[in-house]
Amino acid sequence: MDTEVYKINRILCDFLDGLFFGFGFVTLLVLSVYLLFKNEELKIFIYQSILVAKYLAIFYFIIYLSSLTIYYSSNEFDFFNIRATGPYAWAYWYMLLRPLIFCALLQLFWIRKITYKMRYTTLIALFVLIISLFSGSFFERFVIIVASYNRQEWIKDTSYNAEILILMTSYIVEKCILFCAMVFITYLIKKPVKI
Repeated sequence: MDTEVYKINRILCDFLDGLFFGFGFVTLLVLSVYLLFKNEELKIFIYQSILVAKYLAIFYFIIYLSSLTIYYSSNEFDFFNIRATGPYAWAYWYMLLRPLIFCALLQLFWIRKITYKMRYTTLIALFVLIISLFSGSFFERFVIIVASYNRQEWIKDTSYNAEILILMTSYIVEKCILFCAMVFITYLIKKPVKI
């Protein structure tokens, strides 16, 4: 299944997965700073990040459904029975349902009571962060690193240890910066102009 449309859909899904990781991480970080200092600008940032995450979840749901439609309308649908009922069926169903869980969790923010109570925002952001940590690309990177250490492939050269730490740190920082940039851009677009 290597059509161009499917590849583009997969790239978009992976990009949005990273943005959801950024949402969870940045929102929890800003919430903890807000609880310490009670700054109103931080509260505005939290509400803006919730707004961005809600709309990203809707966009992600549409992209994900189109990706599923393309995948299951192809001839690779024959593998569905093998994957859905085989020994690793739990992983297949987790992979299949995880984006729907993202979208459902973030759509809870349409309820005003959940949006404006910090404890609910904290819980949802924590769940989104945990689910995104066990998402496809991030979890796959973690498994590759752990399996390589287990097979002792990197013991000979210790320079890989620093490279792994730099790689994972840069991934986290990149996704957080991208999400913060989206929040600031939407804030600037939505902000009323004072004359």
